[in-house]
Amino acid sequence: MLAQFTIYPTDETHMSRDVALIIEILESAGLEYRLGPMATAVEGHWDRVMTAIQHCHEAMREQHPRVITTITIDDRKEQPHHLDEMVSVVEKQLGHAAKEIGEKHIISEL
Repeated sequence: MLAQFTIYPTDETHMSRDVALIIEILESAGLEYRLGPMATAVEGHWDRVMTAIQHCHEAMREQHPRVITTITIDDRKEQPHHLDEMVSVVEKQLGHAAKEIGEKHIISEL
């Protein structure tokens, strides 16, 4: 199962310290994850993923008076997929590697 989630404390504008705590929770849970600029994706079995997201949510509730958590789940029955292959399938269609977060590309005007 793949899940992507975001946790927004309503009283913060800069969340790097909070995101670092969430990543530490995912690492201690032993889950495969990918940090993105606006969400974090995780891979694993339902119980482990949901428990880890719950722990992340609870950790943010300890730090902030109000948090909003959103979760998107991709759960494939016959053939589970993985975080790495989701990107590689698109790159195969492109015929080259996709731009990674933080990588800069200059696009010339036509």
